[in-house]
Amino acid sequence: MIFEDATAQAEAIRRREMSARELVTAYLDRIDRLDDKLKSFVALDADRALADAATADEAVVASPDDLAPFHGVSLSIKDVTDMAGVVTTHSCKLLKENVASNDSLIVDRFRAAGFALLGKTNIPEFCTTMTTSELNGTCRNPWDLSRTPGGSSGGAAAALSAGLCAASHGTDGAGSVRGPAGFCGLVGVLPTRGLLGFPPLEGNPYPGTSSDGVLTRSVRDCAAILASMIDPGPAGRWAPEPSVPFSDAVEAEPKPLRIAVTSDPFFGVLDAETEAAISRVGTLLEDLGHRVDERAPDWMAILAHAAGPMSVPGSAGLVSLDDINHIEPRNRPFLEREAALSVADHARWVDDLRRGRASFLEFWQDFDVLVSPTCGRVAPPLTWATWDQSPEDHMAMFMEFPNFAQPFNLSGQPGISIPLEWSADGLPIGIHLAGRPLEESILFSLAAQLERAQPWSERRPPAPFGTD
Repeated sequence: MIFEDATAQAEAIRRREMSARELVTAYLDRIDRLDDKLKSFVALDADRALADAATADEAVVASPDDLAPFHGVSLSIKDVTDMAGVVTTHSCKLLKENVASNDSLIVDRFRAAGFALLGKTNIPEFCTTMTTSELNGTCRNPWDLSRTPGGSSGGAAAALSAGLCAASHGTDGAGSVRGPAGFCGLVGVLPTRGLLGFPPLEGNPYPGTSSDGVLTRSVRDCAAILASMIDPGPAGRWAPEPSVPFSDAVEAEPKPLRIAVTSDPFFGVLDAETEAAISRVGTLLEDLGHRVDERAPDWMAILAHAAGPMSVPGSAGLVSLDDINHIEPRNRPFLEREAALSVADHARWVDDLRRGRASFLEFWQDFDVLVSPTCGRVAPPLTWATWDQSPEDHMAMFMEFPNFAQPFNLSGQPGISIPLEWSADGLPIGIHLAGRPLEESILFSLAAQLERAQPWSERRPPAPFGTD
């Protein structure tokens, strides 16, 4: 059951074919045996996870008709999110003993959905690059240990891909869920801005471009877990409730859609295998009955605003300008920039972004979905990004190839990466689907159709990570 999706595991627990405690124990054993090679976890909450699993097993017997959708299933939490009694380090040395006193709102929702939370996964310091840091070390990709799993939810992706959990929480501020999903052969979603309760841009001390998300093995898991992350009451979200239940959308065959397909790099270059992969996907979409055109939106309409008030979490009170010599070199310019920004600067950025967003979204008047690579290449080597990289080298690194996931954090649109294609060496090539705001259901329906047409469930990393 280790490599079954979370939905299948929840069903097995409900049918008493497998206990929650057996599954949690199996994952903890794999973490103990395999994670020294990956460094995907930075902290475990094993006692709580085992206790919650035991309680879940008792409930299966006592009240089998009153179980949460993911009752007893194992989940990892990204190390930017508080779990009571567990450190939240942000991979920063200054925060290595920062133990949370309470669960965050999203952790509350995961517990309500029935998950047993195993622990916290690795990130780069303040989520600004691939998953490597002085504090928590370099996370490796289980598909090829010489490569990165991406960032900033790299630990989440590596853990799930290697069979160390059943699903992974992540956050996505510039492709940070979808990029690692693409590099590690997983499904990863960015929801519409505000769907999970993050307020809109106005009046928000952050740019408002980041959201919680989830990495999964299947589209059905992605849809169902995202649905469980939405607050059931209107006070808990800033966007309307979805008009079509996400799980219903997964089961439904999509109507013929107007789909734009592009591999047009807005900067850098696309590698040849990724370009060939997107061409094959275009043909597959046509074979499935969709109207496909090779078109791209005006990327610069939205990307011109990407450098707005970029920051590390100084405005959250985690670090200040006085700490600048104690954070990693690549993050120091962000902290300096943040300290220099005024409220008026932020207001101007919000206004400019609003206009850029309106222009960018005009493209979706003619198309239902934009399909592209998730990133412009397969997972880069570990040497491509290091924690002690200079700010100049850090920026040059990001300009080498296009990150097709990033624009949608700025525009507030939903996006999903699926592991539809693979390189000649067997490395995952993520394919990205982007839709109109609040049209996650269309994306889930199309992604599920593609999953049925070209399944990936049997693809696993090489031994020892891909074996039970």
